[in-house]
Amino acid sequence: MATTKRHTKTSGPVQNHAHDGEPQFRAGKESRRFIRTLIWVLIVGGMFMVGQGLRYHFNLTQIEEIKAETDKLYTSVLGPDIGQSPFGRLQFEHGKLMATRRIGLDPLSVLAAMSRPDMISLRLEGLVLTGKRGKARGFFGPNVDRFDEYLDQLSDDEQYFFSLEKREEVFGGILFSLIVEPK
Repeated sequence: MATTKRHTKTSGPVQNHAHDGEPQFRAGKESRRFIRTLIWVLIVGGMFMVGQGLRYHFNLTQIEEIKAETDKLYTSVLGPDIGQSPFGRLQFEHGKLMATRRIGLDPLSVLAAMSRPDMISLRLEGLVLTGKRGKARGFFGPNVDRFDEYLDQLSDDEQYFFSLEKREEVFGGILFSLIVEPK
């Protein structure tokens, strides 16, 4: 009986012993493997892109929220018109406050605070400011019954603490001495 060789189609590089060891290329199998690999690469790449898109979206949302809260803080400190450089304005305001701390009490603002209560009976005779503390001497009269009202109004001041050091009733009024300190 004569032997017949049977040739079957296989895909992929396979050695064919009948043709002196040359590899045989199987295009169908290699095409399917390429398409499967391409699909997996596209799926993994797509998942990576979706993940990066979600990350970008969450970061953008967080940045917008931080900007909104920062603007609210700037508005609470600087007022409704925060300007082009609110951080610069905050630094300027901070510098002014630090200068006041280094210099001490501002005599004009202390005088303004003492004259805010509308008292015609007040006459300031002396103001001595040394650093963070000051002493004001004056005369209150002839309406001596309104002196306590004047002290109550001074205690409502937003910048300074006023405390009574000395009170002496004299003919026609009250000689007084107040200690002034920043709040």
